[in-house]
Amino acid sequence: MAIQTTYSSTIRAGLPGMIVDMIPKTLISRTVQAAAGLAFGVPVIQGTADKAGRASTTGDTAAKFVGISVRDRSIKAEANQYSQYESARVMTKGAIWVTASVQVAAGDPVYFVPATGVWTNVATDNVLVANARFDTSTTGANQIAQVRLG
Repeated sequence: MAIQTTYSSTIRAGLPGMIVDMIPKTLISRTVQAAAGLAFGVPVIQGTADKAGRASTTGDTAAKFVGISVRDRSIKAEANQYSQYESARVMTKGAIWVTASVQVAAGDPVYFVPATGVWTNVATDNVLVANARFDTSTTGANQIAQVRLG
């Protein structure tokens, strides 16, 4: 049996879709509509059916935005997403970890890119998430950051 002999002095802050803290939050359920599934920590868009959700695509607007998909530890770790027809947890209020596609600063507004569903602080051709802000900063692109939904 192998025994761990080395230890990191730090642990990673979180993963996309992980809930940041224990402050009051609002979580709802949506049935995953798309065959491709729904990744953790991405924008959830209203599906075509009642209580359905899907990943963002070109043409999506703020009016269709539901919330951010929450990581579920009961899902197989290697899947890293919800499968079609699973009930996904979606945060509509609270703090959650996401991957910022560009460098962001604490206090920046939160936008998502409709075609790709990535998070940014850049307004041009992107969708503003009302009452949301980046709570932490990154030093470059594709790093994890906290988003607070209000």
